[in-house]
Amino acid sequence: FNPNVTIIPTTINTQLFKRKTPYSNNSRVCIGWSGSHTTIKHFESGIPFLRKIKEKYGDRVQFKVMGDEDYLNEELGIKGIPWNSTTEVDVLSGFDIGIMPLPDDQWVKGKCGLKGLSYMALEVPTIMSAVGVNTEIIEDGTNGFLARTDEEWVHKLSLLIDSFELRKNMGSLARKTVETAYSHESQKNNYLHHFNELLKNKKSTFA
Repeated sequence: FNPNVTIIPTTINTQLFKRKTPYSNNSRVCIGWSGSHTTIKHFESGIPFLRKIKEKYGDRVQFKVMGDEDYLNEELGIKGIPWNSTTEVDVLSGFDIGIMPLPDDQWVKGKCGLKGLSYMALEVPTIMSAVGVNTEIIEDGTNGFLARTDEEWVHKLSLLIDSFELRKNMGSLARKTVETAYSHESQKNNYLHHFNELLKNKKSTFA
């Protein structure tokens, strides 16, 4: 609605969000989600495809939910754990796959992809719903996956569950994406440039 708009993406502190241990080939693959009690409905939108994954892989997979400690799903063996700034990086680093299912609505189209970027910064291969800014962050099949239907979610989760090498390589490229385009370091000069342009324009206006 306004041509004088500059968009600077949400950024991640890649010094804080950094793996402490190498990405490992766990015998049981952990599929994780991070959010809050207000966004748990987004996680629940993924229950149909997570149920199919559980039916397909059984005990080879486990699920974690962080951010709503009251959340309980006995069918999938989930007991929510609270979000805490001091443990967030460690918990997210324990994910083998990070998921960000979202509905395709106007509110979601304004979201910034922060949780997905958090997974990616920690080299966790990430699958996001193909909506809003997610389609700019993820190059499907390279630094992560985009999914639109339950069938796509099941297919792409299966690819990652079945291949440690794919998980490792995709997670590495995800980290590079964050470092290049979504880190504090990558955007600080961009921010300062546009901020200084505003100051310059303001001075010329009142000169």
